[in-house]
Amino acid sequence: MDLSIILMIVGILLIIVSFFFKNSSKKVEQDVEELSISIFQETNNLKRRLKIVEEELLLEPEFQVKSAQNNAIPNPKVQQVMQAVQLAAQASKTGQAAPKTKPIHQIIVSQVLELNKQGLSVADISIRSNLTEEQVCQVIANGGR
Repeated sequence: MDLSIILMIVGILLIIVSFFFKNSSKKVEQDVEELSISIFQETNNLKRRLKIVEEELLLEPEFQVKSAQNNAIPNPKVQQVMQAVQLAAQASKTGQAAPKTKPIHQIIVSQVLELNKQGLSVADISIRSNLTEEQVCQVIANGGR
């Protein structure tokens, strides 16, 4: 037989045999697609959880971390910092202003005025804007000036 006929027969046989073998690249593509979908879903779940945590922290301005050992703090510097934090928390609860008051940013002023227009109470506006109730009353009274 001629060499060209033998090569043609071998080529036809290889083509026929290739139809019976499964394509492994389709399996790899499917695995990669499933992996990317699962990563996308996990990312969305994490974003949703992070948003919930951020909202909870914004809604709870008196959030405090409780330590397991309240009775013994070995470092005196830590004690001083804890006392300063407690004094600041007490001052904010009683409505006393901090010794140095920062000017209120214009964005917060416009937010306070908008919340007031929506009919929210001064306490609610105070919680949402992280200002004291006195500062909120000042902003409303001044009309944002």
